[in-house]
Amino acid sequence: MKFKTLILGATTALLLSACGANEAEISEQAENAGLENEVSNVPVEEQEDKLTSSGSEFYRSVVPYVLSPARGLSSANMVSSYNVEEFEKGLSDISKDIFSTDEYVFREGQIISEEMIRGYLSRQYTSEELEEMDEEELLSSNAFSNLGLNPSTNGETDPEKIAEEAPLYLSHILEQNYLSESEDGSLNFDGITIGLAMNSVHYYQTEEYGQTKEKELDPEVVQEKGEEMAAEILTRIRANDDYVDKKIVFAIFIQSSDTDIVPGNFVSQTTVEPGENTITEFSDINVQNLLLPSNEAAEISDEVNNEYETFNRELSSYFDSFTTSVGRGKFVDNNLETLTIEIPLEYNSRGEMIGMSQFVRDLVDEHFIGTNIEVEIKDKSQVYSVITRQGDEKANLYIFE
Repeated sequence: MKFKTLILGATTALLLSACGANEAEISEQAENAGLENEVSNVPVEEQEDKLTSSGSEFYRSVVPYVLSPARGLSSANMVSSYNVEEFEKGLSDISKDIFSTDEYVFREGQIISEEMIRGYLSRQYTSEELEEMDEEELLSSNAFSNLGLNPSTNGETDPEKIAEEAPLYLSHILEQNYLSESEDGSLNFDGITIGLAMNSVHYYQTEEYGQTKEKELDPEVVQEKGEEMAAEILTRIRANDDYVDKKIVFAIFIQSSDTDIVPGNFVSQTTVEPGENTITEFSDINVQNLLLPSNEAAEISDEVNNEYETFNRELSSYFDSFTTSVGRGKFVDNNLETLTIEIPLEYNSRGEMIGMSQFVRDLVDEHFIGTNIEVEIKDKSQVYSVITRQGDEKANLYIFE
């Protein structure tokens, strides 16, 4: 199988950021930065590849697996592992509605490099700031390309004022590519999904090594900023002729804070058809990840919240030392779609663990009918058993040896 792979130079960032610059200006910037040989059209290399077997739930992928040039940045840029997992999985779920798993093949993003993401996450430079920089400062700060999507501080240095007037909104960018298979077995690069992970909290320090302070951000403003940034990224991508004919999906994700034990949520998305250069509108996404039981969950569904409290009471009847379980529910359009539960167990004997696992399986079959459920019975270092249930089906129990 022949697969056309796009090979990206380290400074493709200059190509994708040159919305208002002409070719001479870009070349001059690259030459000043010592990168003149890397600014060119993206070459295409043909190689023999094969695909994994198909499945309705997951995408096929290319073998050998192609890693993103920006791999590893999600865990570094985002505030918690809960957010990383939800961001990546949720973006794939959004893509499935646009790029069917039956028709498309998944590939990690190949357009936006690590260098570009770092540039996009930086702050914008105003024309006044650029004028004040000498050549050495321009080179060291990569100000020639001025990729930053986060707001400029406009020369402000007081962390308190920056938190109020120019907080960091954008935390990470994740790209996914989607390929279609031709009748002759070749793969064509057709679609791109780009997720923007936004902050719900701006973290800052007023003195070096001092206490980290927090400024909670208005979610409506954060969503608006994310959608504006998506429009700018679209302009940069479309500036490269290689990507004019690609369908592009953008999705905005707002992270939870670094102390929350539930992830944030996707709040909006849009699809830009091939050849289109502007975003007309975003569609809101009504998804919420919440702890159960909690006041926030009760506001969405008092019935679900009460049922979880009943589940906990029945669970506590198994042994006296049990305190409570931790439930994380995903509500889609105010309906509980998935529920993950962690049950802490102070291990005394294998017999007790098996008996409790069987008891929990029976409880799962009695509660939250129609919801996908996964339960882990564990201590701090080890998972002893897992109970899963899909919708209305009977629960399955897996006990680890």
